[in-house]
Amino acid sequence: MSVITATFNRAPLLERLHDSLVGQVRHGEPFRDLEWVIVDDGSSDDTPVRIESWIAAAELPITYIRQENAGKHVAVNRAVEVATGGYASIIDDDDVFAPNAFERMLYHWETIPVAERHGFSGVVGLCADTNGIVIGDRFPSDPLDCSPAELTYEHGITGDKQSLLRTDVLKRYPWPFSDLPGEVVVAIVWNRMSLEYRERHVNEIFAVKQYLPGGISDRALELQIRASVATRQFYLEESRLPVRMPVTRRMRSYVNYARFSFHARARVAAQGREMRGNVRWLAMLPVGYALYLRDRRRFGDLDG
Repeated sequence: MSVITATFNRAPLLERLHDSLVGQVRHGEPFRDLEWVIVDDGSSDDTPVRIESWIAAAELPITYIRQENAGKHVAVNRAVEVATGGYASIIDDDDVFAPNAFERMLYHWETIPVAERHGFSGVVGLCADTNGIVIGDRFPSDPLDCSPAELTYEHGITGDKQSLLRTDVLKRYPWPFSDLPGEVVVAIVWNRMSLEYRERHVNEIFAVKQYLPGGISDRALELQIRASVATRQFYLEESRLPVRMPVTRRMRSYVNYARFSFHARARVAAQGREMRGNVRWLAMLPVGYALYLRDRRRFGDLDG
């Protein structure tokens, strides 16, 4: 089983995650089947020194890769490429796993009938904050079997979740636009998986998260503008998803597709060809343009 972490200048926090992995147990004994794949996205702190010390201590198999700063999506793709476990869990460097998280995730995976597992990508549980309060929504039933897109758009579930996914599925669905800076919207991968796979969702806490100033969550819009080509592709695909979606959510897709298309220098004619003359997109075009102008006033010319 593989744990995948992209890190950047978070050495003290990364140590908390290390300790949470070493502390995982299965049936009362240390969990022997874990490997930790860390991709360091150009850290300038003492991250390499700490990781080398953990490798020397040999409490946990660790694969450590350093790269020039290229973005979280690139780092995660590299980690997935080298992961050897049959299952993988992607976790941020400032988060930790709950005790026995992997034992519980595997337990829930094994509750899926063997004959049906080929149609599931994995198991998804809840996250809590450092006070133990669940982040976002609980699932409306337990277990809930549905695709990631159905979870978001039909059930309206929000908030970070923690998953254990089949590694072969992750390898088939890498984050696109690995040559772009900025932040590729994570959900683009899950929406693509939704066309083929379901997940089992359970109301059990698998991870503890904290949101730090200056982190990706805090800078999401700025980073998405920097990766505007990828962001517009996310909203294009979101607008076409074959799931029941509130009209307001579908219209928001059209607005943001137009907004980030302008950031990506995609003219109205090019948008129209991609949208195939969709009248709803056309109606939302002025709103998207207004948001684009607001972004420019706030951030300047981030998109080049």
